[in-house]
Amino acid sequence: MQRDGSTALYAGGLLIFIGFLVGSAAGIAYDEPSLGAILGVAAAAVLAILLWLRARSG
Repeated sequence: MQRDGSTALYAGGLLIFIGFLVGSAAGIAYDEPSLGAILGVAAAAVLAILLWLRARSG
């Protein structure tokens, strides 16, 4: 399926990267950087999936 250029492409990967950075920073603040990174990526992945589902339906 080709896009005609009139619809915007969504970048879920950017959300996952930002979730990783924010989660790691929060984890460092609470002395649990790996847990923070995992939770940040998980939360961002949920947002990316919701964004992807919204883009597919519209």
